[in-house]
Amino acid sequence: MSETNNHMEPEKLLAWVVDECKQLGLRVTGGEDDFFEAGGTSLTAVKLMERAEREFGDDSLPPDELFTESRIAEIVASLQRNTKPADAVAD
Repeated sequence: MSETNNHMEPEKLLAWVVDECKQLGLRVTGGEDDFFEAGGTSLTAVKLMERAEREFGDDSLPPDELFTESRIAEIVASLQRNTKPADAVAD
């Protein structure tokens, strides 16, 4: 998915988060679902943060934000806020 990461359309980013959550075994369908109420744990949260880091760069999904803003739409907003432009990500 790594196109111009922080300029990604919100719908595509939402689809990415939902898909990743489903791959982690969570029962999510959209932006209003809560990561932890859908079955997320601290272990699945770490896995989601690692996947976001691989896809969007370091600190794209900070733990403090995931644990305090756990609705899927809030996770999408966090990714949008914290993802560096593709040309700013060091190889």
